[in-house]
Amino acid sequence: MSLLSPIRSWWHALIHRARTNHDVEEELQFHIDMRAQQLIASGLTPKEATRQAKIEFGFVDVQKEKYRTAIGLRPLYELGADIRYSFRSLYRNPLISIAAVASLAFGIGATSAMFNVIYSTVLNPFPYADADRIVNPSLLDRKQPQVPTWFALEPAQYESFVKAKSIESVLGFMLAAQPETGGAFPEDVGVAFVTPNMNSFLGVRALLGRGLQMSDAGQNVIVLSYKYWQRRFGGDRNVIGRTLELDHQNLTIIGVMPARFTFTETVGNVDAYIPWTAARSQALFPWIKLRSGVTPEMADAEFQGYVNAFKRQTPTHFPDDFRVDVQPIAAPYIHRTGHTLALLFASVVCLLLIGCANCSVLLLSRGEARLHELSIRSAIGADRFRLMRQLLVESLTISIAGAALGTALSFWLAELPLKLMPNMFPQEASISINWLVLGFSIVLALLTGVLFGLAPALRFSRPDVSQMMQARGRTSSDTGFRSLNAFIAVQIALTFILLGVAGAAVTGFMHIRSMTLGYDPHNVGFISVPLKRDPNKNQQAYANYVDQLRDAVATVPGVSFAATGSGAIPPSQPFDRIGRPLTFELLGQESKLPQHTLVHLVSPEYFATLRIPLLRGRIWNRDENRNGDFVAVVNETFVQRYLSEYDPIGQQVRSDGLKNDGRPANITSPHSGDWRQIVGVVGDARNDGLERPVFPTIYVPYSTFMWDGTCFFFRAETDPQGFIRQLRSALHAVNPDQRIRGNRVETLDDALQHQTVWIQQHMFSVLFSVFGGLALLLSLFGIMSTILFAAGRRKNELGIRMALGARRSHIVWTVSRTTLTTITCGIAAGLTLNLALRKLLAHWMPANNHSPWILTPVTSLLLAASAMACLLPAIRAAYANPLETLRDN
Repeated sequence: MSLLSPIRSWWHALIHRARTNHDVEEELQFHIDMRAQQLIASGLTPKEATRQAKIEFGFVDVQKEKYRTAIGLRPLYELGADIRYSFRSLYRNPLISIAAVASLAFGIGATSAMFNVIYSTVLNPFPYADADRIVNPSLLDRKQPQVPTWFALEPAQYESFVKAKSIESVLGFMLAAQPETGGAFPEDVGVAFVTPNMNSFLGVRALLGRGLQMSDAGQNVIVLSYKYWQRRFGGDRNVIGRTLELDHQNLTIIGVMPARFTFTETVGNVDAYIPWTAARSQALFPWIKLRSGVTPEMADAEFQGYVNAFKRQTPTHFPDDFRVDVQPIAAPYIHRTGHTLALLFASVVCLLLIGCANCSVLLLSRGEARLHELSIRSAIGADRFRLMRQLLVESLTISIAGAALGTALSFWLAELPLKLMPNMFPQEASISINWLVLGFSIVLALLTGVLFGLAPALRFSRPDVSQMMQARGRTSSDTGFRSLNAFIAVQIALTFILLGVAGAAVTGFMHIRSMTLGYDPHNVGFISVPLKRDPNKNQQAYANYVDQLRDAVATVPGVSFAATGSGAIPPSQPFDRIGRPLTFELLGQESKLPQHTLVHLVSPEYFATLRIPLLRGRIWNRDENRNGDFVAVVNETFVQRYLSEYDPIGQQVRSDGLKNDGRPANITSPHSGDWRQIVGVVGDARNDGLERPVFPTIYVPYSTFMWDGTCFFFRAETDPQGFIRQLRSALHAVNPDQRIRGNRVETLDDALQHQTVWIQQHMFSVLFSVFGGLALLLSLFGIMSTILFAAGRRKNELGIRMALGARRSHIVWTVSRTTLTTITCGIAAGLTLNLALRKLLAHWMPANNHSPWILTPVTSLLLAASAMACLLPAIRAAYANPLETLRDN
């Protein structure tokens, strides 16, 4: 017999079960008829002969069982019978079944959702071909190793760099902003000048038309992003072949990229992609696809030699002391969200364990009521394995039903972190149904089914037959009740942890919302404007032009104050080169250690616009502002740290970081790096994020150091975002070609809400509150189930006690005493665990309120809610009619 013969028999018997059963019945009937004919021939009557033949061959069901045993399918048929019986059993107890399925649905749904988020945003967030081999080459300044920076290469350096042995291919790009001309107002369009191998490097097909290819090098063609296509052309599918005028140059639209394609988001989103040429950009950022088998460490070693050579060619483009650090393109997001996702996954695992414990409580409660049934099955021959399998199949049926509901729920839950934490995850990440997530849900369902079903299966698979038959199912040992209390204690402890973290997160977020900023962000808007480089203009001409634009903003009806600020959006640090803390020196004072300060480039109206108070001295005037040199204002922290023993007014300060480094884009005042006199002291305004203290700061005129753009802040009487049309008209009156970057007004209130700590703490407070609330509901349901079970199993005893005169308060205490003790032990365990986890949570959730006093209201809430859940069913039992109880028994 070949090996395939049994498989064919099994397949035929399973797929064609009805036909197989019919064939067995026909064959058996044939043999019965033949035997009956033989018996009739021997002298029996037809009726007696048929009866005798059936006795000899046995019942049809017995023969079917023998056939299944012979071909090895009996376990599968028994398993099918167990599944059908489990469905009937669940149908007979709908409330318990619904509660168990719902408990698991929340746990499995939340856990599957977090796995989906981790997979979609960290493990597989990008739609690119070979995304795991695409890396960002960055530099780590040894003076500030925690801040990696990208580096740009000149065309000759780029051509040399692509020849590195570790590289399979390179995609070069440079971001820029160009005006869409030809309309009433110039519209700002963010573009990426990209090497024409973009399509082959990334492997993403265009939604319409085609992407850039090598034949497009040097051509006047453009590929649109999905969002820009929707915003500018209203999703018109006939856009291919039309022209778009950018900076007075016509470009032919050849394609539209899909919605997920936003590959430059790490440095800024763009609206369109244009083939790079040296005339369009003098430098390129490289994106690298490493060869198979090349590790980031191997690439670091090879690229270090290349970049060292490039530094010798253009020393001002690179830090003084650095090392190359090649990172996978997902690394920034892992660094930004890794701890957050780990905490969320741990929380949903706690929720899943609470759900499993709740199901165990329900199954143990129901199992005690089924002991009589299980004893009868054991008495008529069912062994322990058979009973365990039946009970585990019932558990798996519940878990699979919960997984099915939870998986459907998970795709809604998975969107919550992305909505609560915008800009924290890759924009190309997409939450979708995939086989890996479905597989995870199935495995989770099987594991949870075994996890919560094992205790009831072990408990009830060996019933005491003699005791149960004599007691007729009305008594049982205390083993089941001890198991129930153990699960209740676990639920309470895990719930306490989740509620404790939720309380810390909520109070931490409330603190962030109410903290003193040092400035008033309400009704303050800002616009970013590009400044076109003109080699015929000097620093004074640029300063005068910026002043004209600021004055135009200030004249807009409804604007009370307007100011210029370059490179700093409170409460963040300044960006660009001035954004890093700079070293400085004070005249006549020597310091053994380097002294660091932030430098803000602002106009004198900046302090009135943001309502930053002047504490001492004065603010520089407009003439000093246009000149840009010799004056400075410092904040209070600067005075406390560096001038606490001196009068700050009149002190001289300078920083080499303000000197012109020779870059063409930088425009500096003649004496930008010389000594400056401190003329005023202003109040502290948050300038290093919301989670860190105020950093020492020097304010200098914005005309000291200018580049290709600036910001205008204005205080409005109403919502600043409604002023975009008036602002565009005002700037157009100064220069018809002047545009607003992004064509939008942003607000300082929005800037606050885009802070990483604000986003994370808001998300923590919402999700942990939801998880804590669900955990509390599940735990309370488990407590009530336990008390109802305790009252039910002691119904006869309680009836006798009440008939003999026991008070209702005594009955309540008798029923709930053990569970109340268990709840107290669970709260104590949860409190201990919370205190033990304080250091870990303080490291991973630094903005939380980690005071141990926050656990006091959590303890009170959990104790009160648990006591209520415990006492309500106990009071119900105390008010039962003892006569009816005794009559029933």
